[in-house]
Amino acid sequence: MEPILGQLNGFLQKFGTSTYDPSIYAMYDEVLAGLQELGLSAKEARILVYLIIRKQSTATDISRYNDIGRTETYNYITGLMRKGVVFSTFDRPQKYYALPLEKALDHLIETRRGALQRLAESKADYCSMLERLSRSMSLSSIEEKESYQILSGENSIISTVKRVILDAHEEIMLLVSEKTFASFYHTGIVDDLTALTKRGISVHLQTSCKNIQDYIGTNLEGSNIVVNSGIEEKMVDFVLIDNKDIVVMLLGASKSDKIKPHGFYTNNLPIISVFKTFFENTK
Repeated sequence: MEPILGQLNGFLQKFGTSTYDPSIYAMYDEVLAGLQELGLSAKEARILVYLIIRKQSTATDISRYNDIGRTETYNYITGLMRKGVVFSTFDRPQKYYALPLEKALDHLIETRRGALQRLAESKADYCSMLERLSRSMSLSSIEEKESYQILSGENSIISTVKRVILDAHEEIMLLVSEKTFASFYHTGIVDDLTALTKRGISVHLQTSCKNIQDYIGTNLEGSNIVVNSGIEEKMVDFVLIDNKDIVVMLLGASKSDKIKPHGFYTNNLPIISVFKTFFENTK
């Protein structure tokens, strides 16, 4: 697939113009990524941005300027119309136009919020139905094996961290940068950790954050939280749960706010042992 930079440069050249400002390409890339986070495919996002910039266009021009096949183009336009962000005129040939970007984002966000709310409300029903379906098939259980999972994007990483810490029974070890700890605070993970300590679970926290009291308060005496703050920032962050599960976040790729963070989850004991030793030797 042609890089985003090349797509935009070709797009501009077809209009008889070009730009040498790298920030233009970065903004285009970022807008496309944001639209995909809201449920659009890569080509749907390209078409939507094209229509917002172009104001209106025929399917032929949409296909030509975006290097998408004619039949494919009609399918993507139909999908965008069903999503409520693209409209068709009654002209012959038909022309298409899009909501302004701000209104398109509001519409897609509200649509996604509504879908997530309905799913959350029906979660118990879905779980019950799947349980009944599983029992009806009478499949034998399989032995749990060591495994791993690649994580891409802050939402995926945060959701995984939340899931595994809530399954903790004895101990949680965290080695995190100031930026990651602030993210944990704003997404409720710090509150989850505090609640877990009240159930007798030990939390050992090492962080480069120096103003840790701003996040967890100053009175830690008698609590199950042990804090070592102001350490040198490492190249990775990780959360280790009960010496059997770990979520690792790679910091090298995420120091820029515009680059999607990456990481992985695993229950592989040799890998966990390495990170535990690293945690214990960090001062």
